[in-house]
Amino acid sequence: MVALSVAACAAASLAEIEARANALKAKGDAAGALGLFQEAARLNPRSPRYEDEIGFLLAVLGRRQEAITHFEHAIGLDAHYAPAQFHLGAAYFLEHDIANSIPHLQSAAALDPENAAYQSKFGQALEAAGQHATAAAHLKAALARQPADGVTWQNLGAALENSGDPEGAAAAYRHAAELQPANLELRNMLGLALVKARRADEGIAEFQKVLAAAPQNVTARFNMGYAFLKKDELDRAIAEFRTAIALDPNHAAAHYNLGVALKNKDEIDAAKKELARALELDPRMAEAHYMIGIACWQTGDFEQVAKEMRAAIGLRPDYAEAYFMLGTASKQAGDLEGAEEALRMAIRLDPDNPGPYNTLGQLLRQKGEVEESRRWFAEGARVKAAREAKLGTMLKK
Repeated sequence: MVALSVAACAAASLAEIEARANALKAKGDAAGALGLFQEAARLNPRSPRYEDEIGFLLAVLGRRQEAITHFEHAIGLDAHYAPAQFHLGAAYFLEHDIANSIPHLQSAAALDPENAAYQSKFGQALEAAGQHATAAAHLKAALARQPADGVTWQNLGAALENSGDPEGAAAAYRHAAELQPANLELRNMLGLALVKARRADEGIAEFQKVLAAAPQNVTARFNMGYAFLKKDELDRAIAEFRTAIALDPNHAAAHYNLGVALKNKDEIDAAKKELARALELDPRMAEAHYMIGIACWQTGDFEQVAKEMRAAIGLRPDYAEAYFMLGTASKQAGDLEGAEEALRMAIRLDPDNPGPYNTLGQLLRQKGEVEESRRWFAEGARVKAAREAKLGTMLKK
């Protein structure tokens, strides 16, 4: 009998250890598998695969920082080892460290572009970073390879919704809902996307499905109110928002939207009360200050309008609509210099809104600057025509 060499014995030992480790891993014994992979790594310290396996099992056991160290070690041994790049990116993502997550997930997706999981997680990280269009492209690539992944369809819905494509979002959420029919949160997302796509009745039907399964679902009640508000069915909207508030008295958005619905019914005092309550619950809600200002405009209290618009701008410095209303209210109150400054800022922030151009033209004419006034009126007319042409194109699609 020929004696085995030391190298052959080591290889046989490693193979046996790895087989036992994989068996324990398949049974869900992460701690047992971890010990065996650690033994394998001691026998072969240059294996990126063993380091990656150790990192994965540490992550399963909730020891994420230790896991990250092993993933980094695996990449140090072989930067082209895609599983370690993926696991390191996923670990950073779970740590909410998106900036460090993205490069590693990008590397994994580039190293193994056919891997649907890599494309999906990379897309999810891009979406979390606000790169909605790029995220959607990678999520679609993942679904081309694995079309039955409900989570990826859901993430694609979010990416499309955030990139301004509610129709595409609704289609993606519908796919996700078909794959996860018991997911009521997803059903709410689908309904809301349909409302944003101007298909409010279809959205309401989805919310009704949620309420049939869970009558106390506050989100569905709130969304129903939002849908009726969009349809200008104010009484039904008010009823739904009040039901949502009865279920959750501290629902700031429900108080806000109830205030909007009441304001639209010209119930100004009741509207202000609800909007003030929304601000008590969420002092950072710039929109509530804005809407209180609009309510004050309806009663001719221009000084209070200006005060509320300044409060809204203080919370959201890029709030173009608030600058427009501040300029309009200041003009009505006789503060022409303050009005001009606010209107010019509104135009800088939102150059596609014709309203501030025309109000600025009126103000300049009032100041006697006739030629400058004409220029701004002309610019306002150009912007209005461009906006109407764009809207006409969208409606033809």
